[in-house]
Amino acid sequence: MNYFLAVNDRQLGTCLRMLFAEGIQGIVQVVLNDKNKIEFHISIAADDDLLESLNLSFGTDISKYKLDKE
Repeated sequence: MNYFLAVNDRQLGTCLRMLFAEGIQGIVQVVLNDKNKIEFHISIAADDDLLESLNLSFGTDISKYKLDKE
């Protein structure tokens, strides 16, 4: 599954606001990483082309986010 990764609540809020501005609702999953820190995985119901275009258009604004593939 593809998801956007946010490592703190500020990044999470920014990502969700940007998705909302595009008319997309994100699904947030809270997970613990290897260092026992909380991470937020934001998934959207979209094909790979849309995910890639969002990653490119958000890239300058949310450069701290990574589009990870599980």
